[in-house]
Amino acid sequence: MSPHAGPGAGPDRKTENCMVCGAALEYLLGAQELACSYCGKSESAYIRCPRGHYLCDECHNRDALGIIEGIAFSTKSTDPFEIADLMMDYPGLPMLGCQHAYIAGGAFMAALKNEGSRGITDEDIREVFRRTERQAHGGYCGLSGVCGIAPAIGACFAVLTGSRCGKDEEQRITMEAVTRITRAISDLTGPSCCKAYVRSSLDSAVKYLQEGIGVALPAGRPMACTYSGRHPHGCREERCPYFAGGDPGRADSPAAEDIRGGRITVLPARGDHRGGKMDQLLRRSLELGAEKAKIIDTDSVGVGEWVRWKCVYGCAFYGKDAYHPPCAPDAESTRKMLKEYSRAILLNGPRGKALTEAAVRLEGEAYQKGFYKAFAMTSLSSGPEGAT
Repeated sequence: MSPHAGPGAGPDRKTENCMVCGAALEYLLGAQELACSYCGKSESAYIRCPRGHYLCDECHNRDALGIIEGIAFSTKSTDPFEIADLMMDYPGLPMLGCQHAYIAGGAFMAALKNEGSRGITDEDIREVFRRTERQAHGGYCGLSGVCGIAPAIGACFAVLTGSRCGKDEEQRITMEAVTRITRAISDLTGPSCCKAYVRSSLDSAVKYLQEGIGVALPAGRPMACTYSGRHPHGCREERCPYFAGGDPGRADSPAAEDIRGGRITVLPARGDHRGGKMDQLLRRSLELGAEKAKIIDTDSVGVGEWVRWKCVYGCAFYGKDAYHPPCAPDAESTRKMLKEYSRAILLNGPRGKALTEAAVRLEGEAYQKGFYKAFAMTSLSSGPEGAT
């Protein structure tokens, strides 16, 4: 049974939500026979919408799996972490779900194919996806104790070694890989987080790949999670090695305070912020004059109607420049625009005009690095001519 959760309910929700109506899902202790709202297929399910909606795994996964497969077949990267991050950047991917098993397996196999030493093909990647489909089912991690990522990585090692029933060393290598992945996942449980599981599993898989088979892929680098505010069951925060140090979705968090007084350069879901292009831009923003800078999830940026009303009634800058009403975009237009992006670099500093100029320069440099949709936004006026 798929949790059929979608992003439409917003990043501050604390339950997974139905992709059909947005209602909070119910997790059952016993199976019920439910019919898929899309294809009509009936099956036993453990997660349901209280309003009667249900999506089978095939219908629930269709769009996301198409994106995951497309990246796996087309990427030229040999870095499984970079590939996995690109897959997880897809805006339609639920925060939790067995799509992450396909991400882990697909990213690992795509990196191996591009590394070239073992002759991995697209058909091998498809075979891993087929095997993953047999064992990765939404919600079963809590019911059976088996996360779908473990058999997905196991399928990778089985395809790589030719393991099957009756084999000797090949099957031992495959089972050892699954044992290590399961341990890596269980060490991060409480509550579960598919994003963390992908990263930790790939880290264990890459290490064992070199140890057990002698194939070297890029090792994991320090990673900062941008999904904390979206976790439906509560982020583990400091107990997670990928926690970035604050929930940007909370109104009282340091990140929210930064948003109220900073400048943002929004970037599309592209590139690798772990030591890649986004990290370069992050460092560059400090060189350009920002006092502080961080990578954030654009879902964490709040857009309120009250700001416009405060400016209309009592602001000395009303009608004076493009940063203020009636020239500035309204809240609804701004919200729609932000939905077209997944990540942003948030800049903060005491000198408003200089900070705005830094954001605009960063937009231009982001464009040169391939972020063609990059766009600089300012949350406050840069002030009159001559202001700092």
